[in-house]
Amino acid sequence: MDEFDVVVVGSGTGMAAALAAVDAGMSVLLVEKGPTVGGSTALSGGGFWIPGNSILRESGQREDPERLQAYLRAVTRGEVEDERWQTHIDEGPAAVDMIRRLTPLSFQFMAEYADYFPELEGGSATGRACEPKPFDAKTLGVHRDKIIAPALAAPFPMPITSRGYKWLNLVARSPRGVLTAAPLVGLGLGGLALKREYVAGGQALAAGMLAGLLARRIPIWTGTALKDLSLEDGRVVGVVLDQDGTDLMVRARRGVILASGGFDRNPAMRKEYQSDVVDGSWSLGTPGDTGEVIQIAQGHGADLAFMDAAWWFPAIPVPGPMPGVLLAERSLPGQIIVNGHGHRFMNERSTT
Repeated sequence: MDEFDVVVVGSGTGMAAALAAVDAGMSVLLVEKGPTVGGSTALSGGGFWIPGNSILRESGQREDPERLQAYLRAVTRGEVEDERWQTHIDEGPAAVDMIRRLTPLSFQFMAEYADYFPELEGGSATGRACEPKPFDAKTLGVHRDKIIAPALAAPFPMPITSRGYKWLNLVARSPRGVLTAAPLVGLGLGGLALKREYVAGGQALAAGMLAGLLARRIPIWTGTALKDLSLEDGRVVGVVLDQDGTDLMVRARRGVILASGGFDRNPAMRKEYQSDVVDGSWSLGTPGDTGEVIQIAQGHGADLAFMDAAWWFPAIPVPGPMPGVLLAERSLPGQIIVNGHGHRFMNERSTT
């Protein structure tokens, strides 16, 4: 029987959890159901909202603790204990420092990427989000193809960051769009000439974290699904895994971290918890987000909350693995979105 200090299930944010375990001096195993790593993290924009971190401070951003607390209190509306979001405030900057220390990634402040609710008390129109700078995925060598392919691709070989995306969409309206696009195209084409492959957003974040794990020789088992948790005296002590049809028992001396994503590809769970209309074909998440890890945890007594919540996003079901997304269409000048009856049904400026 294999034995580690920590077993991490899921290889999106699970890679950050694995790095944290390594940073604490523990042995760790990372398991992933799919053939590739990165999960929905690799399909995302790659931004993270962790106020007060070193990237923001180095960019000259200073945080007022009282304003930040007021904002999170207004956003959560008493639905969670203050202690939970206060932990995010207190411990988040250390997590950012850990990723900067253990990966080859560089990061930048997403200036003018506003908080999602800037109108609330303590909200910021300047924003508090950060993202990775473009990263050369070719540095992964033979492991390059281990990152799940992006859901969206640029029409030209150029790494598109969230900070620059707005201006790229306004290239016909603003000189800043041209000034933003030119160096990105240069980086993409120049990278190809130098046999480099610059990726951005979630692709960069996932690739950089994978590089950090590979450098520390952390075992990563792909094609390995969680089948059950192993308990002794009410405590989780390991996992039962399904690897190519064979059951494997792995013991975890210090704990098991479940970081397997959500259930957006599980039509039954979506109907139960969210909507009779929306099903798995409307999802922008990885095909591996089928929710069985949530069900396994629930079967062992785990409490569930906010199952009706999601990061909702306008999308159009089209043939293929991913629906068509309305990414910039919501906020271009003079733009509105209507349904099949010509009725406006959403606030195009909102992300909820």
